[in-house]
Amino acid sequence: MDLPLLEETTLRDSEGAERRLGDLWADKPVIVVFLRHFGCHLCREHATILRERYEEVTSRGADIVAIGTGSVRYAEAANAAAVKSVTPFGLFSPRSWPGAWTARKNGHKVHKAGKRVTQLGATFVIGAGSQVRFDHVDQHTADHADLEQVFASLPERVA
Repeated sequence: MDLPLLEETTLRDSEGAERRLGDLWADKPVIVVFLRHFGCHLCREHATILRERYEEVTSRGADIVAIGTGSVRYAEAANAAAVKSVTPFGLFSPRSWPGAWTARKNGHKVHKAGKRVTQLGATFVIGAGSQVRFDHVDQHTADHADLEQVFASLPERVA
């Protein structure tokens, strides 16, 4: 990962404001999740679990940022984080089938594909400051980080 480059990358947040990524974790740890695309049922399941545990994250003085595929700047962020890509054939790797089946069984369906669907995902815990506390770069489409390990890298609960 090229952390200085990732920190200097600016992306639009959900309200359209430009945000320098490094500012997000300057003062607190942030779980940074790169999603393949927002229509991916595996990514939707991963994001749903994180959303369900959001209060636990904030009670530890941390936050969550999800980065999907988008314009060139989103690709630059993924490249700075050393997020991998696969060939179109790699999207259907047999290693992904059990996770895909579980996601469907849990009610997550594939929606409209985003840009750069061959990008894999990744999960990092960064901060406070320029400290990488946890990193996991997905090896296939269902290879999301073990969230218990992610949460173990966060500070203990804030009183």
